[in-house]
Amino acid sequence: MPAGDKVFQGSPTSAQQEAAETYLAQVAQHPVIRAVRATAVGMLSVASGSRVLDVGCGLGEMSRAFASMVGPAGSVTAVDLNPAMVAAARDRDPAMPADAAVKYEVADVASLGYRDEFDVVWCERVLQHVPDPAAAAGSLARAAAPGGRVCLLDVDWGALVVDGVDEALTARVLEVFQLKVRQPAAGRTLRRRLVEAGLVDPVVRSVHAVSTGLADAASVIPVLDRRQAALVAEDDRDAWFDGLALADIRGHFLMAMPVYVAVATRPFQD
Repeated sequence: MPAGDKVFQGSPTSAQQEAAETYLAQVAQHPVIRAVRATAVGMLSVASGSRVLDVGCGLGEMSRAFASMVGPAGSVTAVDLNPAMVAAARDRDPAMPADAAVKYEVADVASLGYRDEFDVVWCERVLQHVPDPAAAAGSLARAAAPGGRVCLLDVDWGALVVDGVDEALTARVLEVFQLKVRQPAAGRTLRRRLVEAGLVDPVVRSVHAVSTGLADAASVIPVLDRRQAALVAEDDRDAWFDGLALADIRGHFLMAMPVYVAVATRPFQD
């Protein structure tokens, strides 16, 4: 969520926190995010009794999903830089008896402090927000136990395309939007980050998000949402959002963007 980077830096205002929780809950239900998560879980084959670390847990949907996968013999640790988000995730945890108990902590992805502890390390849509993705990937790799797997998921805002609106206007708006994201091309770099962190046997997959409805696309792409008008330069706002609406009415609107998943393994000997 580029409009709310301060939320992901751990110091949101109450309004930013509320907006972030609304956005994350909405995105978690979107078919593309569900498909990306299903793809990643299928690549991992999380086993009963596994130790899982969910970094940048947000509202904790995946932490709770992992808890049901690993069962009471396993463990799940959910961390987020934002204490308010950790509290929100904890509040949503029903603590089912047949699931592993989720341990919630406040931590920075770049300096987690874990070493050789987890069978699965999951980090979803976090690297786009961090100042140093290489440091974050190294921290995640160290948290994995020998033989453990690290799974990164992220979008590639640099590959976002929109059709149906004036091409020059579209190029200008998307260029400005990408400047508001710390790492707009994070998705395409995930495999390299894992390899540079010393992990082996990397596998990468992508899910290509395609939408031909403005309301659907705007629910997950902030620059298409008129409520996020501040993401667009003032001189372009009316033309952009009016153009999107007209394209939608005419049946001309299209949005497409890849979302990447990369998984690699911590070697037994570094």
